[in-house]
This record gives sequence, structure tokens and C-alpha cells, in this order.
Amino acid sequence: MNTTYDELIEHVLHLINAKKGDNGRLTYILSMLQEDRPLYISDRKYLESLISMYIEPYKRKVVRQQSVEELKTELARVKQRLERYEKRGYKKAIGRKAVFFFVTFFFGWHAVVQLTGYNLPGNNQSVNPYLFPLYQLKMIIPPQVTTIMEQYNLSLEQIIVFVWGLMILAWIILGFVYLIKFMRSRYNPALQ
Repeated sequence: MNTTYDELIEHVLHLINAKKGDNGRLTYILSMLQEDRPLYISDRKYLESLISMYIEPYKRKVVRQQSVEELKTELARVKQRLERYEKRGYKKAIGRKAVFFFVTFFFGWHAVVQLTGYNLPGNNQSVNPYLFPLYQLKMIIPPQVTTIMEQYNLSLEQIIVFVWGLMILAWIILGFVYLIKFMRSRYNPALQ
């Protein structure tokens, strides 16, 4: 038997089980198909009309249901991705970047004064504790830490410049990371 006969046999069996059409005529058509004998034109037309009336709408309905199920699963996946992004938090990441920017600027304010060699009259600490508050740390640093700093020939000003330099380097690295993510998302939309 070739595939066409197999499909027709399946359709006839479905029609008989569903009690659609004349049971005697369908049983006769089934026996003809199982014996590999050709159907009469009237029997073929009868079978085609039953298939178009009962089986094809059922198949279309099944296909539509599958499409709806696929859409539901896709929507569920999108919803999960959105929830995951919300959990990670765009606001939290933006907040962290804002704080990091402020701290970088704050250290930069002190470091630029140190790097440019701009000497304020007298000691930087005496100018205004609100203008350069990091230099006020000298007053509260414990003597043990001061001793360690002196062993390595480090001053508070040098540490501030070093920390600021690390922050600037971190901004450069973050910029490259986000640039690469952006470029990858343009070439592969699945990564967005």
C-alpha cells in the first residue's frame, strides 16, 4: 500500500469511529482500500466530500490550537525574561552607576587639585573642610594606618589620586563592556 491509501484508510477509520457518513458504505470503501483495489468514482467523491466536511476542519482546528499554544509558550518566555530583567533591576543598575559616577567625581575633585599641583594658600585642610573633605581623613586615620602608609612612602593625597585613577579605568572598562554588548545585540537579536 502506498501512502495515499494509508491516509485514506486512516480517514475512513476516523469517519467510522466518529459515526460520520453511511457506516455500510464506509466499511465497503475501507475493505476496498485494504485490499489495494481502486475505488469507484462515486465512492471516491463521497469519501472526498466527507473528508472535506469533517476531517479537514478538524485538522485546521488542531493546527490553530497548536499555533495558539506556541504563542502562549512564547509569551510565557517573554514574560519570564521581563521578570528576570526586573529582578536584576534596571533602576538598581542605573542607581549604582549614578553613585559610582558621583564617587568618581568626588575623588576626581580632590585628585585634580593634587595632580595639577595647585597649592592653595597654606594647607589644603585649612582652606575649607567642606571644599576638600577627603583631606580631612588625615585627622581621623588611626596612627597604625599612618605608620603603614609611611612605610610604603604613601601619602593620603597619593592614595586619593590612585583610587581616582582606578575608578577612571573602571569607567573605561565598563564602557567597552556595554559597547560590546550593544554591538552583539545588533547582530544577534536573541541576546537582547
